Amino acid sequence: MKNSLKEKTHSIPAQVHTFFKAKRISTPAAILIGVVIGLSISRLFGGWSTSSHPTQWRSSHTPSTSSHRQQTRHPTQVPSIDQRFRILELLTTLTPHYTRECGAKVQPLYAQQASERYSPLIGHNPPSDGSWNEWVHKFTGLDEDSNTRKRETKSSKRGSDVAKAPHKYFFAINLYNSFDILPDLFSTLFRVSAILGYPNIFVSIYENGSTDQTKALLRIFSSLTHAVGLRFTIRTSMRTRGAFNHRIEYLAEVRNAAFLPLHELRDGEGEIFDTIVFMNDVLPCVDDLLELIYQSRLNNAGITCAADYMYHTELQTPVFYDNWVARDINGTALENAPFERVFNHPPSNSRWLAHLPVQVQSCWNGIAVLDPEPFYLASRVKFRMARITEGECSASECSLICNDYWEAGYGRIMMVPRVKLAYDSKVYDLIHPARRNLTSIRGYVRLGGLPDNPRTDPQDRAWFGPHDRLFMEEESTPIEFTSGPSHVWCWGWDGAGDLEGPDVDPIWEEMSNKTRLPSAIKVRHDRGFEDL
Repeated sequence: MKNSLKEKTHSIPAQVHTFFKAKRISTPAAILIGVVIGLSISRLFGGWSTSSHPTQWRSSHTPSTSSHRQQTRHPTQVPSIDQRFRILELLTTLTPHYTRECGAKVQPLYAQQASERYSPLIGHNPPSDGSWNEWVHKFTGLDEDSNTRKRETKSSKRGSDVAKAPHKYFFAINLYNSFDILPDLFSTLFRVSAILGYPNIFVSIYENGSTDQTKALLRIFSSLTHAVGLRFTIRTSMRTRGAFNHRIEYLAEVRNAAFLPLHELRDGEGEIFDTIVFMNDVLPCVDDLLELIYQSRLNNAGITCAADYMYHTELQTPVFYDNWVARDINGTALENAPFERVFNHPPSNSRWLAHLPVQVQSCWNGIAVLDPEPFYLASRVKFRMARITEGECSASECSLICNDYWEAGYGRIMMVPRVKLAYDSKVYDLIHPARRNLTSIRGYVRLGGLPDNPRTDPQDRAWFGPHDRLFMEEESTPIEFTSGPSHVWCWGWDGAGDLEGPDVDPIWEEMSNKTRLPSAIKVRHDRGFEDL
């Protein structure tokens, strides 16, 4: 086969040479013949593409079942449970580095609490055999026995509803030089998808300008997502900001690029999503994502954020990071400070120190869970730069989208201090220390008596404590939201080019009258749980 192909391709130039030697033809005719021959050769070698658009490939994209569309001759078969198990086993034992122990060594009471807490998020009906509990426990660290029994008793009420109208999640991710964190990120995505239900999830990744091996690793994971039946779109580009482009305008375009499939799926296939999870290049655990989704749906929040941290070299401790975007409900900027000095608003600070969700005016902080309805409106919300000519302060694109959510009547914005995120392994280890037995902490050996009470464990009361800190009842109580502030502290970034930071003096920017009305925090899109 290879020899015949080789002889065939070598014979084409010889035939062309003989043709031109025998008879001279006009230049246009020669060009036309050359184009035809070139196309023939390209078809022989497999049809290379020379598109100027960014590289794009799709994995396990579910086609429309409309009758007017031609069905593929060899449709992709849904992988079996055993096939998915083998892929997940590979991913969860070989690839994660920093988040490997997130759910592997949790205290039993936390596993029980988490299983009951996140049971409403399960987006499929578990198999009736006993292997399901082992499967979930292996890949999530959570115990499913109690959940399965609870779901069976509610099958007539809730199971049919899940089958009729599953809650759909759109994951949008921006990546840049993310080779080091990609294994952990994908491992978490696969395990979260196993809980939320693969058919209920679509993941859109936009990567651009990376100079490491991020693109190559994305191609590997693209194949793995196809193997487990997870719908995925990965777009890559060599585009960078350049020396003269405006930072906020560029970042808004990059974030909007990750949202393209959201509108393509609605316009082309009529698929509408109920929740958006927007992620940066962070290191989340499975229950970090589940908690943010849980709080977002429990509170019917417009935007729900985690808390991200960086290492402060002078203080030699992690401090809150994204204070350029985050504002408390009074409009005041949060502080790049240790946890006890992050909020200036006393009521918010009290909830923050108690590890309870806090209402804010704006936030982003590494991961944000959004109500997608403002993106579907006729005058849809999107990431943008400030309207400087209209006098708007040139804030971050993430601050501006929070302002636009308030303006559209979706101002229920909150932060979840339980979810602590890091961008590197050093900070991750500091904010998630390993749990130690109380007897070893107190310096004695247990001889008998009652076991330590985990609810009074000093490690759980510490801010940077073990990941498996027990839940309190107050964390399951919805927030009482209030209308927005009249003014917000804004530190603008007007200039283009490689500026080190905001270049405009901070101001108190007046907000729209709509943000101060009770209608700004009205529940417009009910995404809550029916059985809670």
